[in-house]
Amino acid sequence: MVASSSLIIIGWKIAIILLGTIALLSGLVKDPGFWSSYVLDIVGPAWNYILLRGLYTSKKSTFMSLKFTPETAAFIILGTCVLVETAQYFKLYDAYFDPYDFLAYVSLLLPCYLLDKYLLNRFPEAEKG
Repeated sequence: MVASSSLIIIGWKIAIILLGTIALLSGLVKDPGFWSSYVLDIVGPAWNYILLRGLYTSKKSTFMSLKFTPETAAFIILGTCVLVETAQYFKLYDAYFDPYDFLAYVSLLLPCYLLDKYLLNRFPEAEKG
């Protein structure tokens, strides 16, 4: 099943490129409302999940990949998001606290995590590289 492993990696590469492009566009397009308020909060954690998991590459291709477990990667990302929002709530830096940001963080991170877990169970050889 090497072909399925390669297809999974290609799929994650496409996802990281699309998420990165959307994130960059959210900074370039100044449109008040959903686009400027929540898009980066939605795609950012999912993009970071793919990076922390090293899903965009095989284990043999780079020595720099951290390759966290799904649970560790999700915990690190959610923990960071909670810290950022808590700092905003206590006005530790100049930013607007929005409780809906918590929902935005998990709205794409959770499907990414669940898809990753499904693919690991369905194609265990994909994790081995």
